[in-house]
Amino acid sequence: MAKSKTKKLSQKLTKKLLWVHRYTGFTLSLLFLCWFLSGFVMMYKDFPYLSKTEALAHAEGITPSTDWMTPQELYQKHNLVNHRWASIKIVSKRGRPMYRLQDDQGKFYCFFADTGQKVPAFSKNEAKSIASHFMGNKVKIAHVEKMTELDQWTPRTRFLPYLPAYRVYLDDRKGTVCYVSSITGQLFQKLNTTDKIWAWLGPIPHWIYFKSLRIHTQLWRDVIVALSLVGVVMCLTGLYMGIIRVRRRKKGNKWVFSPYKKVWFKWHHYTGFVFGLVTFTWILSGLFSMNPWKWSPSNSLDSQAKQVWQGGKLSPKLFSVNPSKVIADMKEKVSELTLTHFAGKPYYQLQMANGTSKLLPGNQRQAPFERLDNQFYIQQVKAIHPKMKILRVQELKDYDAYYYNKHRTKPLPVLKVDLDDQAHTTYYINPKTAKVVMKYETTSRVNRWIYHGLHSLDFPALFFRRPLWDIIVIILLLGGTSLSITGLALTWKWLKRKINFR
Repeated sequence: MAKSKTKKLSQKLTKKLLWVHRYTGFTLSLLFLCWFLSGFVMMYKDFPYLSKTEALAHAEGITPSTDWMTPQELYQKHNLVNHRWASIKIVSKRGRPMYRLQDDQGKFYCFFADTGQKVPAFSKNEAKSIASHFMGNKVKIAHVEKMTELDQWTPRTRFLPYLPAYRVYLDDRKGTVCYVSSITGQLFQKLNTTDKIWAWLGPIPHWIYFKSLRIHTQLWRDVIVALSLVGVVMCLTGLYMGIIRVRRRKKGNKWVFSPYKKVWFKWHHYTGFVFGLVTFTWILSGLFSMNPWKWSPSNSLDSQAKQVWQGGKLSPKLFSVNPSKVIADMKEKVSELTLTHFAGKPYYQLQMANGTSKLLPGNQRQAPFERLDNQFYIQQVKAIHPKMKILRVQELKDYDAYYYNKHRTKPLPVLKVDLDDQAHTTYYINPKTAKVVMKYETTSRVNRWIYHGLHSLDFPALFFRRPLWDIIVIILLLGGTSLSITGLALTWKWLKRKINFR
């Protein structure tokens, strides 16, 4: 009797799980197919963004002069005391040096360095000139559009401070478009027709990166999390149904493992049995990419730790050395000069067009140098964690399992500092910029393996072994695509039956 009740309960559970899998599958089969097909593109193409390296390489060189206003003088002239500055840079626009300050709310403030006057809004003609210079003065301008709101190619709120802006369309075969801010004169986005095509085939459907949704950051996150959760349920119920439905029986001279006789049902069972687990790990890792419920800490310093690391807030009043004299001593083309604050001391960071950088104090005359001594960085880590011991310090000249990227463009060397604390905290520090570029704790390491490890298969033993990684990922994507196609076919047949029945 007890066995009979257990069997009936099991049958009811199976029936309910089948119902759940069927209807979640009907809902998400097309989306899953889009995710897998766009995954092939995502292996090689990202959403088009203007890289920092390219921006520096094509920027105007800053020309020194004798009558620059120091940051300290600018601070006093414009009474900049009531602001918390996220970044302060010196760049060149219109052939003139310019201070570009951005506060912690994202708003820009621009002043000419030679006079201290506020920079007026950049005109359409000036936007043309900036785009032309960036492209090497070898192109013609087709037309210019004023832009007052974000579009499909600037769908993130971080672009809002650049508005209003100009879309400068070039008269070239590639269909290049440059985005120039009327506030800062900064060329902040560049792409062409090929970039757009690959984006529509890859990142946009894969990330559901449609402008009307993506500009609402929290809503976009909620949609991704909700769809991923439904996908997780669909995969788990499918795996359960796939396993309990396996029947190893002989049909003629062949062994048959599926009870289904209809072709699409049978192949959905087979592809699900082989690739269902991989599909589940991909959708689960996609869910964790959004850091739902903020279970994993950020890989950046929090505001309190950042204050300790800097030794106070960034302020122009700390910089008394004239930046013009700093640049005059440089033989290389200086594309950008950044004001930084480390361990209570101001530093100028000079970014050269060739990608190299130099540091020098902002409050005393001294020759530029490549980096500070590692001991300064170790002391600041101790200042953030005064009760913790330093377990080990390593200078990495190659990437490890946590500090890396697909295109091998992250700067090296990097200083790795491990702490002997409960969270097993690790800091990765760029010694040339005095910045903490990444921080890991136990939970963020788990998130790294669940998200990147399962989603991108970026395991150290595999990720940089090309084309082995490519072959494995392509095979798995083909399997997931086949599974999605069979699910979509079953959905289509179900819909046809419903329509004909009515």
